[in-house]
Amino acid sequence: MTPRVASEGSETTNLSDGGHPGVLLLTINRPERMNAIGARESAGLAAALTEFAEDDSAHVLVITGAGTEAFCAGADLDAVSAMFSAESAAEPLFTPDPDRPRSPAEGNIGPTRRTGIYKPIIAAINGAAYAGGLEWACFAHLRVADQHASFGVTCRRWNVGLGDGGTQRLPRLIGLGRALDLIITGRVIGATEAEKIGLVNEVTPSGQCVGRALELAGQIAALPQPALKTDLEAVMRGSGRPLEEGLAIEAGCFDRLLAEPELRLGARRFVEREHPDRVPGAPPLHLPGKAYAFAEQAHRGKLDRYGLGEFIVHPVAVANLVRPFGDSEIEAAAYLHDTIEKTDVTPEVLEAEFGPAMLQLVMSLSQNPEIDARLERREDHRQRIRDAGWKAQVIYASDRVDGMRRMSELIESGTDADSIEAIRRIAAWHEDCEAIRDMDLPPELFATLTEEIARLERLAG
Repeated sequence: MTPRVASEGSETTNLSDGGHPGVLLLTINRPERMNAIGARESAGLAAALTEFAEDDSAHVLVITGAGTEAFCAGADLDAVSAMFSAESAAEPLFTPDPDRPRSPAEGNIGPTRRTGIYKPIIAAINGAAYAGGLEWACFAHLRVADQHASFGVTCRRWNVGLGDGGTQRLPRLIGLGRALDLIITGRVIGATEAEKIGLVNEVTPSGQCVGRALELAGQIAALPQPALKTDLEAVMRGSGRPLEEGLAIEAGCFDRLLAEPELRLGARRFVEREHPDRVPGAPPLHLPGKAYAFAEQAHRGKLDRYGLGEFIVHPVAVANLVRPFGDSEIEAAAYLHDTIEKTDVTPEVLEAEFGPAMLQLVMSLSQNPEIDARLERREDHRQRIRDAGWKAQVIYASDRVDGMRRMSELIESGTDADSIEAIRRIAAWHEDCEAIRDMDLPPELFATLTEEIARLERLAG
């Protein structure tokens, strides 16, 4: 990535091309000092932020720290100490007037009090974000963190206050109660808790946050920019204001957008199917949502095995069971898993809607109708599940869990066990459990499977 800025502090604050059109990467480059910010770094950050703000071709900025130990540990305390000691060999962070001490208007450790940049800024937090480093993380609009990253108002320990936006931005991001917890106690939290409380938008495996942030920045930079910028402006200017004021700000921003040709162009492209979301074969905005709608329509009007309710309730239950163990693809496949076997949907239609990988997964979950003998057909199905991989196995096990639960509920409600062939089904499910015992299922899912079959056996007598 090629440097963009050559200014004071450029050796320790590098602005470079982010590898995607419209994306810049700003790196605080003092890994030996945990990327702490002194006078040089403060000046370099100011120059880089101005460069980004004034460059019309730059749409998204990613900020990170060099190395793997820290995103930024805040102010260089040697530089802070030098502010009050003429004997210090370090360069002061800044020189306050002894008669009327004031911090620089733009911020203590760079332009952290700057507002009015309505272009997205992403913090790639590759390690510790402490004190002023946490404040710089909060300065960004989005935060992507490595799993080993940590966050804290650690300056609480040495009587240094938050002077770079922490008392204002942190409560706006995570709420007053959680912000007060961190500000008052000074405790350090990890990336998992930071994501849970809303401080971090996404956690990546360690070493991947910068790449992920740049990828995300590239996706954002590829979007039409005028509406994105006016929406971001309305959010930032309206944050914390009464609703009436916020709505007035939004209206003003939108009114400016009405004069832009991009709005009319975007509406026309959508209507005429030139928009990326509207072209044939475009990936859905939310795969599980599309899969549920497709499955619901395919199963509409069909009752479950016992004629007691809509069949779609079963794939919905399976999708709920698999959700904790996978991604959107496994959830979507759970909705779709009975569409080939139990509806008029053809493989060609499913592939046209969801692609060959989804078709292959759903087909592995479907019994082969060309095999007439029940036992042979079930054994063929089990073998294909063994060969299909982890996602198919999780859906298969979850399908069995829901089947057992439904039968148990029927018996508990008074249905005669013989009338629903409970003993035969229990024997078949035992064979299914044995077939998947050596598969790499989540332990909690296999435990649920064995608990449900034991419950059913007790009820069936």
